[in-house]
Amino acid sequence: MTAHRPLTRRSRFATSRGLDRVVFFTDAIAAIAITLLILPLVDLVPQSSEGGATPVDFIVSNGAQVISFLISFLVIARLWYAHHQLFEHVVQYTPLIAVLSVLWAFTVVVLPLPTAMTSEFEPSVFTVAFYVGTMTLSSATLTAMAFAVRGHPDAESKDNPVSVHALVGSLTITVLFVTALIVGLFFPDINYWALLVLVVAGPVGAVIERLWTRGKAG
Repeated sequence: MTAHRPLTRRSRFATSRGLDRVVFFTDAIAAIAITLLILPLVDLVPQSSEGGATPVDFIVSNGAQVISFLISFLVIARLWYAHHQLFEHVVQYTPLIAVLSVLWAFTVVVLPLPTAMTSEFEPSVFTVAFYVGTMTLSSATLTAMAFAVRGHPDAESKDNPVSVHALVGSLTITVLFVTALIVGLFFPDINYWALLVLVVAGPVGAVIERLWTRGKAG
């Protein structure tokens, strides 16, 4: 682990223990939230069993809920991993980083609610906006944190700074989430499936990174 630099006047409130607590706090929230995602499906098991359904019938009849769970699980796991990777570059937290981290944790806590709603209600403008919008806000918060860390004299590790690749990757994911939100809202038949646009994150990020690098070089 990178040694913490001596605190400057601007960051005298920050300590290594404080940074660890910020990380542990968000890690615990992500772990709880990702566990809660399965509960709506678990609650449906007794009802299906009493109705004489077989395990296969249960999975088939609740296919949409299963897919919703899998997508949300992967999204939270990806968001947590992005948060984890970002804090590998942080040696001291700042008020802005702390606030953004708590806001990010809030979006992760909220996400099981719209996920449950996708299982119980037909897709609508509200449910799509709530579900995809929560993910979009979470990703945007991570991107804002990345920009807050990059180049900060106290927060960013001099030995492990935020790379252009990481910054562009975070920005690309956020842009694709915004795209998914717009598509899901304006094309009701697509609704939640708009999130599949995230599969092109790698190629799109590579293009943006090349343009970014050329722009800086020019």
